[in-house]
Amino acid sequence: MDEVALIALVDNLRAQGREASTVEFKANWDQPSDIGEYLSALANSAVLERRDHAWMVWGVSDKTHEVIGTTFNPFSAKGEGSQPLIMWLTQKILPRPDFDFHEVQHPQGRVVLLEIKAPRTAPLGFAGVRYIRIDSHKTKLSEHADKELRIWEYLGQKSDWTGEIVPNATLDDLDSAAVDAARKRFTEYLLKAETDTSRHDQIRAEAQVWDTVTLLNKARITKAGRITRSALLLLGKDESAHFLSPVDAKLSWILRDAQHATVSSHPYGVPFLLATDQVFRRIRNEPVEAMPDGTLFPVAVQRYDAWVIREALHNCVAHQDYRLGGKVNVVEYPDKVVFTNLGQFIPPSVEWMLEHQSPPEHYRNQWLIDGMIRLRMRKFAS
Repeated sequence: MDEVALIALVDNLRAQGREASTVEFKANWDQPSDIGEYLSALANSAVLERRDHAWMVWGVSDKTHEVIGTTFNPFSAKGEGSQPLIMWLTQKILPRPDFDFHEVQHPQGRVVLLEIKAPRTAPLGFAGVRYIRIDSHKTKLSEHADKELRIWEYLGQKSDWTGEIVPNATLDDLDSAAVDAARKRFTEYLLKAETDTSRHDQIRAEAQVWDTVTLLNKARITKAGRITRSALLLLGKDESAHFLSPVDAKLSWILRDAQHATVSSHPYGVPFLLATDQVFRRIRNEPVEAMPDGTLFPVAVQRYDAWVIREALHNCVAHQDYRLGGKVNVVEYPDKVVFTNLGQFIPPSVEWMLEHQSPPEHYRNQWLIDGMIRLRMRKFAS
């Protein structure tokens, strides 16, 4: 924005009758931790108020809204440890915030504005704590469960990256073996859902003659025959992964010894419908002896239950925040397997999940999850 636009913006913000939940006025206040907390609170309030931006304004009285000028300089200010303030805020706030500082010489004095864009995927947290504005007061978001849940619900509805259409992708960008596997898995899904066993033969016959568009539309992989990001993740050819750039659409298997040194590794790209099985076959699920109840004779059982591995790996795929650009890692040690993905916990808190004893009402990647359920990669609710 140019000087004239910034002056007009300052006057427009000052014209508000009182400090709104998305505007904060200060003079020379520059404590870095307070700025971080307010940045989190204002950003989250912007989501709650359905606004695209929130503002912190230095050089305006919070009582009279008169321009009083400021000496605060965000470009030379320091965070903790003498780190530049802007860099420090970016590192202390998750997910990565989108903000800009502006300075303008208003006719009544110098003013600095912090433009804070509303988060798109999750509430912002500073130093691990999420904040919110209640009227003109800053408080912890966790103390207002109703508002926290409303924020999560709105973000979940607003931005499902996996359900968006990829304009230039076509059915030719899908892997034929993965499509064949999808037909088989979706048929199994339909058979399992149909309690009238007399219809099973009819279902099988119909599923075999569907063309690819009909199959994938019914399985909620494509939308009216158009390729979604979910379709590329689950069924896409490896060479079609460029449509997902800059996302690194990979599952990475890593084998480490007892000293955590890497012994071997292998990346697996799309299609994930096939890649998860390939990762599973890499895991050294060697038999161990166990003593069942009621007998003194040991029996050989697998170290890891296949259902547990399936659930962990497919959950990593389903709940990954792909916009963060990372991959799913499966790290195998001599005594354990560790599954990791990127993205913050979607429900308001672990405590909330334990209290409600139920799955959340929305997910980060709803379109992807719907498709995975129909391809039998996930249960109906988990």
